[in-house]
Amino acid sequence: MEILDSQVHVDRVIRGGEGASADAMIDATVAAMEAVGVDTVLIAEIGSAGRPAYAVSRRAVQRHPERFGYLVGLEHTDPDLDRRMAEVRTTPGCLCLRLIPWPQNGDLERMRAGEFEPLFAAAERHGVPIFVGMPGQAPLIEPYLRRFPRLPIILDHCGVGVAVPPGGEVPPMLAPFVTTTLDERLEELDHITTVLARYPNLAIKWCHATSRLSAEPYPHRDTVGHLRGVIAAFGAERVLWASDWTKSQAGHTWARSLHYLLDSDELADGEKAWVLGRSAREVLGWRQAG
Repeated sequence: MEILDSQVHVDRVIRGGEGASADAMIDATVAAMEAVGVDTVLIAEIGSAGRPAYAVSRRAVQRHPERFGYLVGLEHTDPDLDRRMAEVRTTPGCLCLRLIPWPQNGDLERMRAGEFEPLFAAAERHGVPIFVGMPGQAPLIEPYLRRFPRLPIILDHCGVGVAVPPGGEVPPMLAPFVTTTLDERLEELDHITTVLARYPNLAIKWCHATSRLSAEPYPHRDTVGHLRGVIAAFGAERVLWASDWTKSQAGHTWARSLHYLLDSDELADGEKAWVLGRSAREVLGWRQAG
């Protein structure tokens, strides 16, 4: 069974080492992958000043094409949007887009108003899947699901709002996405499974579930129970696991983010195979290198 993590920030694996070389960060990631038991990673590069866009991702694909792919971002107002979209899937290792409509710059309201339709239309034309991250605002994706039925859309981070960590604070950029209580977040998940899951072009990224949907310590059996409901609604083939490693809440290790699922006796082996790897291959159209 292939273990494929659908979101890792490879350019942040050396903590406090944003200025480290691309090769150093890639080597550190590969070592961690081998230690944890992760075979393949989709890189979500954050980027940093002075480094060319997606330089770490491109170098990772160049060195280990069998282990890495990556996603990119595009502006919906780009006057050259169609050409740039066409280049996504023709660039080695580049597989998809990620869109986060931030409230602070007005993009969430633009999403609500349908202003991102040109981006989704170009993605559908060129067969480029889109991860959409807007915690707690999942209903806003429904018009786009109806308008672009041939476009694979993946709802980030279970689609539910951000939880305030115990004794901690939410980063200011995520504050507008907070959903205060667990019960409210479970209501959001219920809307996703009962309303949005009926759209066959929607998949869900099972990421940050233990921090947003669990009231129990590791191995988070309550969270696995919620996943059972998601699988019942979507089918295991539309659920993609991700760790968001290096950006998870304090104390949440890469190994634990995997093994609470991999070691669970509540999931069938076939379900694990889909959620932990095969779904990402299918939804993203990601062929294995070689």
